[in-house]
Parts: sequence; C-alpha cells; structure tokens
Amino acid sequence: MLRSARKRAGMTQGQLAEISTVSIRAIRDLELDRTGSPRLQTVRLLADALRLNGARRAELEAVAGPTVVRSLHDDLPAPPAPLSPPLAREEETSSLIALLRSTGHRLVRVVGAPGVGKTTLVQNVASELHRNRLVPVLFLERPEALPGTGPHGSARRLLSRVADVVGCAPTVDEVAGSLAADEVLLVVDDRDLDERDHQDLRGLLRLCRTLRVLMESCDAAPVRVGEITFTLFPLDVPEWDPRACDAAALDSPVTRYMLSRCALLYPAEVSSPETVAAIAGVCWLLDGIPSALESAASWLLIYEPTELLRMAQASPARLVMPPSRTDAPLVVWMRDALTSLPPSQLDALRRLVDARPWTVSDAVTLLAGSVTDTESAVHALRARGLVRRVASAHGNGQRFVVLNLVRHLVHSEFGASSPACGVPVAWAGLRDVQPLTS
Repeated sequence: MLRSARKRAGMTQGQLAEISTVSIRAIRDLELDRTGSPRLQTVRLLADALRLNGARRAELEAVAGPTVVRSLHDDLPAPPAPLSPPLAREEETSSLIALLRSTGHRLVRVVGAPGVGKTTLVQNVASELHRNRLVPVLFLERPEALPGTGPHGSARRLLSRVADVVGCAPTVDEVAGSLAADEVLLVVDDRDLDERDHQDLRGLLRLCRTLRVLMESCDAAPVRVGEITFTLFPLDVPEWDPRACDAAALDSPVTRYMLSRCALLYPAEVSSPETVAAIAGVCWLLDGIPSALESAASWLLIYEPTELLRMAQASPARLVMPPSRTDAPLVVWMRDALTSLPPSQLDALRRLVDARPWTVSDAVTLLAGSVTDTESAVHALRARGLVRRVASAHGNGQRFVVLNLVRHLVHSEFGASSPACGVPVAWAGLRDVQPLTS
C-alpha cells in the first residue's frame, strides 16, 4: 500500500523521506514488510507527506491495523512553537539537541540572563525534537498561581502536573511507570520547582532510565550532582567604531534584523550609512541581548536611529525598558548579580570595566594578581553572564569585555570612575587598558 501510494505520488524513497522526516531505511523496511509494528505517528507522517486524505488515508492506516504501536508521542500535545525562530541561534539549537540526544546527559539546565532568549531556544528545541525526531515531549508551561495557594501550592506540584498530562496517580512510582516505555523529554521551568519538586524529579530520573529533563533557569547556583549546565550568552555583535561602520556590521544577523525593524518606520533612511552605523552602535551598546534589542526597537516609534544611538551612549539601561513600562527585569537581575558578587570579584569587575577587549593574560596585568586568582575571577564573571566574548583571531587567545549594561550600572551605582567626558561608551572610544584604582 505504501509503495503504491508513493509511486502514485511520483516520489522516490529519498524524496518521501525528505518531506516526511521519516528515514529512508524506515520507509524501505515498511515497503519490504520488515517492520512488524509501525508507530502510528510514522504512518501519519507518511500519509501527510503523500497528501492522502479521506478513504486513501484511512485505508493506509487500516493496513497497518492492530499492529500499530501507540506511544506517548501520539497522545501528548505538541510543545508550544516559538512565535519567532531564535535569532542567530542555529549553533546553540544544534548543540542543545545533540546534548539531549547523547548518552549520559539526562538533566540539562539552560541558564542565562533574563531576555537572552532561553525560553525561545527551549521551545524551538522541544518542537524540533517532537516534530522531526519523533521524541515524546512533555512540556510543562508555567502555571498561574491560583488564589489561596502559596508560591508552590499543591496545584503547582511537579508530580501532579505530569500526572495530569499522562493520566496516572501523582506518585513517583506511577508517573515513572507511565513514562518508562518511551524516551521522553520533560521540559520545565526551574522557577516553578521547590526542593520537594527537585527530589521528586530525581526520583523519576532514578526509576525511569529513558527520561531526560530540559530545565530553564536564570539561577547561576552551583550545579546539582548529575546536572549539566548549558549557558546561553548574548548574541554575537561586531565591535562598533563610532567613526566608521565597516562591512562586519552589515554581515551581522543582529544588525540586519534591527535594520529590518527600522525599515518599517524609516524606509527612506534605512540604507544610509548614518542609519546603519547608528543601528550597529545600538546593537553593540545593548550587548546583543534579544529582549534589550526588542525594547530598543519599540523606541523607534518616537526616536529616529541616530537619536536612539545617543540614548544608548548616555544610558543603555534606559533603552532596555520599553516606554510603556517602569521596570526592566534584565536591569534588576544585573543589579542583583552585582550586589551578590564577592568583594574580590566585584573589585576585579571594576578594574576590567573600561578596558578594551582583553584576554585572560591581559586581565592578569590589569588585576595585578596571580594567574590562578585571575582565572577564577574571570571564570566566575563569565559564568554569571556579566562578561561576554568578542571576536578573536584564532591562536591569539579569547578576548572578553564587560557588558555595556553592566558597565553603566558599575559607573552609576558601584563607585567605578566614570569614562572621560565626551567619550562615547564604545570600545573604540575608551581609554587604553589600564588598572583602575578603587
């Protein structure tokens, strides 16, 4: 039946495989009757690719008959698709999928600053695994707190939420038994879990060897035993020179995206060198953080790109807050992160805050300390997301900079000396690398 339908559609096995996302080997085995129990989802994918409807589709599914094996993939709702694809996150998407599909990595925590794109990345990965890899995905969206319940009320218990989806009693043994027959991916936000939920989650992982967990978190807390951390950093943006806009800015997906947003309001000016340079500067000064860029784009309704650049130079934190809001979670998070730094790391940050892009070797000179202490400080700042990597020539060592948003907070609230008057807050305009006094 499958072979006849494929030939009637004028497809080769390879073409059917490409359209349906079912492997050529699986299609060949089905056509040669080597598969005794095809999965229902596989049959449906093939029927969709062959555009079978009505009687023909029913006939194909009937031929598979009672031997069709149902899995959780057939019964679980599809994970929510991201409203837009993650901007310039192809490498992170592929790496995270490979990590989840490899052996030994069963609990992966995606961490990063608010607005860096964690939720979109997690949704994209979950959708890809569910749609194209036929992985059953149990996606627990963030619940709204019910009246009369605490921050972790009974309605928000992990086991209860999973049990409601798979249809079993809310106990570790029952839930593990319901999941044990499939390689299931459980997606959950760490903000919805308390210590009891974490204990239950570990119980599920212990009893259900085919379960994997993808967890989103803003917390850079010490990793629990068995976890692996996947840190999401700001998007790569080319270094910005206020005196010139080179081709690298135009080659940047981030700059092109922001120019496309600008074109909706300023179609006549979007291709001018001044506009391109201004947008490239805004992307650099906002550190390539997706939510910050979206907020900046909302300001284009009342300010043209060159005005937006001047605002970013004076106070990048102002652009992070959309005009309709009075707070910015990203700025609050950064302020809390700075406040929680040990004195030695805060001192290191203050000494590095106005340096041109530096390597770890440069930081040893800047901090006037030992290599071991410098490596520890830089590693901690990098892990917290307060320092980001910039383009580096291969073999010359990785270069880093303090986020522009962090620099603004350090100067305004944490006592670092301010840049020279009239010097724009961009690396091309900052003074040379030198230690700063306390």
